[in-house]
Amino acid sequence: MPNLDSKDTAKLSKNVLFTVEDTTVPEPKSPTPDLQADRRDLRLQVSRFVYNQPRFDEAYGLCEPGPPLTPWENLKRMARKSFRRKSAKMKCSPRSTYRSLVHWFPILDWLPKYEWRKNAVSDIATGITIGFLNTPQGVAYAILGMAPAVTGLYVSFFPLLVYIVMATSRQCSLGTDSITSMMTSKIVHQFALKPTGNLTNDSALLSRLGLPYTAVEWSQVQVGTAVALMVGIWQLAFGLLGAGGLVVYFSDQLVQGFTCGAAVHVFSSQLKSVFGVKGMQDHFGVLKVIKTWINFFQVIKTTHIPTMITAFIAIIFLVLVKFGLNTSRRVMRVIRVPLPAELFVVIFGTLISAQVGLETNYGVSIIKHIPNGFPMPSTPTFAHMYNTTNPEDGFPTSLLSDTFAIAVVSLCLSITLALLFANQHGYAIDPNQEFKAQGLSKIFGSFFHCFPSSVSVARTAVQNDVGGRTQMVSVVQCAIVAVVIGALGQYMEPLPRACLGAIVMVSVLKLLFQIVQLVRLWHLSLVDWSIFVAVFLGVVILDVDIGLAVGVGWAIATVMLRLQKPKVGPLGRLPGTDIYRRTDVYLTAGEIPGVKIVRVDSPIYFANASYVKSRLYAWADLNNLITRWKETHKVDPTDNDSLKKEDFAYANNIAMDDDDEDEYPEGIVASLEPSVAQRRQSLLSSLSASLGTTRRNSVQAINMEDLSSQPRSYMSQGGLLKAEEEEEIPIKHLIIDCSEICFVDVTGVGFLKKTQSECAAIEVELLLACTNKPVRDMLALCGAVDYIQPHQYFVTLHDAVLYALKVQKQPNRYTASHKVNGLE
Repeated sequence: MPNLDSKDTAKLSKNVLFTVEDTTVPEPKSPTPDLQADRRDLRLQVSRFVYNQPRFDEAYGLCEPGPPLTPWENLKRMARKSFRRKSAKMKCSPRSTYRSLVHWFPILDWLPKYEWRKNAVSDIATGITIGFLNTPQGVAYAILGMAPAVTGLYVSFFPLLVYIVMATSRQCSLGTDSITSMMTSKIVHQFALKPTGNLTNDSALLSRLGLPYTAVEWSQVQVGTAVALMVGIWQLAFGLLGAGGLVVYFSDQLVQGFTCGAAVHVFSSQLKSVFGVKGMQDHFGVLKVIKTWINFFQVIKTTHIPTMITAFIAIIFLVLVKFGLNTSRRVMRVIRVPLPAELFVVIFGTLISAQVGLETNYGVSIIKHIPNGFPMPSTPTFAHMYNTTNPEDGFPTSLLSDTFAIAVVSLCLSITLALLFANQHGYAIDPNQEFKAQGLSKIFGSFFHCFPSSVSVARTAVQNDVGGRTQMVSVVQCAIVAVVIGALGQYMEPLPRACLGAIVMVSVLKLLFQIVQLVRLWHLSLVDWSIFVAVFLGVVILDVDIGLAVGVGWAIATVMLRLQKPKVGPLGRLPGTDIYRRTDVYLTAGEIPGVKIVRVDSPIYFANASYVKSRLYAWADLNNLITRWKETHKVDPTDNDSLKKEDFAYANNIAMDDDDEDEYPEGIVASLEPSVAQRRQSLLSSLSASLGTTRRNSVQAINMEDLSSQPRSYMSQGGLLKAEEEEEIPIKHLIIDCSEICFVDVTGVGFLKKTQSECAAIEVELLLACTNKPVRDMLALCGAVDYIQPHQYFVTLHDAVLYALKVQKQPNRYTASHKVNGLE
């Protein structure tokens, strides 16, 4: 097959002009009358030249017409642009200074614009509700994190002061969280002191120093604040490095499976508090949940009945209020604001415990000690992190990985919630600013006896449902918690721990109910279903941090697996149009004699190059053509003078199984079910009558009329592209639709080089349609211009088809510009 040089192609492009009209296409049979009337008024008519890529770039002005930049040149250009952009922002002027301050502290933007009449009432009411809800949850989650109960109140206050000033989310409620507290408890249990009889003197010393803790509690506080400091540093680094884009790897199914699995951990951790069993150990690491439940059933005979009754009463009350009254439309119309069930449990639990004497008379464990007043600031210390028996071991590296996991999980939950509610209320958030806000809030809180804070799923949902519109809700919430810390903390000392355990258990029920999403996903997407299952089982069986890594790894693997075997299939032209669609999707899509069009629905890179090659060669029947060519030319396999192996990638020589699900036998009509074949025949007959053409064997033969006598010819869909007598036309052109190929790597370029060389040897011209500039630049950088000439790139599929038909109609007018004799 002759290959045209750029001059011949430019000459051809000047002489070809086509027009597309849809006046001959029949109207759909069943639109509504209004739509049918509208469609009769719609007509499409296009009159333009047939463009290959070089002529199109010249005609319409390519922004960067020079040679493609190398990777290092691209990096330099991006660095210069980034530097100029940042330099412009950092100019020393009042306006740029104010802009920088607003970027770091968004409160300077929204507070002066706050609409008091519109938002004040709802924000204040929501803030009071969240403040009362935060108080019992703070105490409960502090005990879950193996920290003194009062530190939960500190976490609900001090970090929030920074978050209010720096956050871009308007609905997120920062404070204590079950998942973060549970992950923190692992580190506290590992490094904090264990209760022994040798710590009495240390506790007395702490009392004389004005610290309201025992020696064990103080060690727990020190470990918790150190963890908060390190988690804050991790998150601040994420924000400064611009890692906000990483949140795209946390899909909805990943987050749902992770939170559901983490809820199993949280629920299991409260068995000891709710049932009051004796001899139940704390388990950590791999198989933690399984070991916990095995241990629970081993000691279930030691259940403390008064503790269990207390917890069950609290659970029943919480479930009735949260899942009954608060979800009833009739009730909500009357009360307007959801009932703070947790606050009622704390109030009535404390009153009943104090009046009845649950600890003294029935042996029910209570909180015992919650000091009043705010703590004095102290610098976080890592003294408990070092191995005192073996000082040469140094700083434990496991702490880095554990705090990194807490930082990632906390950000994953908070950014997911922030994006969700920002989308509902129509505003934008800055993930990097959220990272910095949460990081600095944890660092600030670590100086005030706070363990790591996080955005709570339950409180954020309540804040949105009640009607909170801005972070003014958090200001009111801080005022409520400050009152509790300053004056009301000691009144909560008789509160039974069983009530706190019940609060934690009920708070994660909604997260546990996410397991029902598996039924829905099973019918929608098996890939998303597998992601949910992978992360859920990983979290439950292994551990929270390991399970999250497994889930992220599997989510990325699903993308790679889908790209490894992309859809590759033939295209045909829809009668009466310049539209090309899959022949196995549209019944009336007809292949063009002598031209094979194949579309690749993914990038071409090292992982899928061999698969794409096998599918492309199968659809275009290149394997048979190459085999026949070898039989006639007797190629010596050792002769590599014309084709050198180093020009291509090894992946292009891998044999792939021909097992694509889209494959069907030759003769598309014969392979279809009778009813489908009849429908296809009926559609083609109808279109044939409308277009005034005849089709044989249900395949439209389309050729171009002679253009030699006309300087410009119009290719009307019902005119110049017409049917001819049926004859066996050999394949002369292979067109690859590159519209879905967003990038190629070196291996992908090697695949295209090899395809071009083999097509040239068997006299089949390769054409590339709809290529984007990054793909063309990569081909140029890798030397593909020695194989694929610029005139072989076309702007659209129809341009390439018209060019191919023109060449087939007048093959003797053009001479080959180059040939490659031989096959690898």
